[in-house]
Amino acid sequence: MSELWMALWQSPWPAPNVPVTRDNGLAVIVPTIFVNARQLQDDVQRAAQSLGADVVHINFEVGSDVMGFDSIFFNIVLTDEASRPARLRFVTQHVALTLMNQLKTDENGVHAYFNFRSQSEVASTKDPAWA
Repeated sequence: MSELWMALWQSPWPAPNVPVTRDNGLAVIVPTIFVNARQLQDDVQRAAQSLGADVVHINFEVGSDVMGFDSIFFNIVLTDEASRPARLRFVTQHVALTLMNQLKTDENGVHAYFNFRSQSEVASTKDPAWA
């Protein structure tokens, strides 16, 4: 009985001093990192240049991950020297952190994903996503 009384008692209007939003659910919120594609491309190129001789090429795509979060997906080609087992861990961490810091992915609410291949591996597979 008390649940019925509460349902009848609740007003259809918001209480005073409670902000009312007019979001109709149709507005699209896009992270600022994706707004200017040319600027994003320039930022990635600048980061690649700062990484030195270990990185041959960086490709990227923007989109949503499997959970629906705004994401940027990197395909990074490393030199064969940088891909040696003794250096691979250091190089991949350095590249990922440099890109995340320079692009400010966390601050922009964007998830960053990284895939790495060596120069010789890319040459042998002929995959266009890595060209």
